[in-house]
Amino acid sequence: MKYLLASLVAGLLAVLQVSMVPYVEVLGVTPDFVLIFAASWAVVRGQEEAAIVVPVAGFLRDLATSDPLGTSVLALAPVALFAAATRLRAIDTQFLPTVLVVASGSLAYGIISMTVLAITGQTVVLQDAALRVLLPACLVNALFTPLVYLPVHAFRPQHQTGPIGTRRLTSPL
Repeated sequence: MKYLLASLVAGLLAVLQVSMVPYVEVLGVTPDFVLIFAASWAVVRGQEEAAIVVPVAGFLRDLATSDPLGTSVLALAPVALFAAATRLRAIDTQFLPTVLVVASGSLAYGIISMTVLAITGQTVVLQDAALRVLLPACLVNALFTPLVYLPVHAFRPQHQTGPIGTRRLTSPL
């Protein structure tokens, strides 16, 4: 049931990403709600669920965009790795690690997707893209993280394993 819910939400966000989100432009870029959702789910729900939800979200995003099929799946893969690294943290919140995963995942996503586009023969100006797309995307996605993180966090399991393996209740922020 949780994977069906995650797939439906990711599909809805992918459709919104190509239909409505292009009209929300901040610093010259639009927020990537599919990436933010995948990162939030990966941090809140854990590595096992991230291994399924992150590729599904990437595949659904690829179906909704004109990017080559598999680009988003490949570009979102580091998000699951970054989320797994947050399990080593010493803080008792999941919000700050989620923001860091979103920002670093945005950077990795941009680099990987630009590389794929360059390999497939499309023109990519790396210097211009780094300053005008990659860095603003990291910031904008991090700023929009609470809009997706809070609903994902609200539907998490009530008890989760803490950083040292103890059971604990987590707060949203």
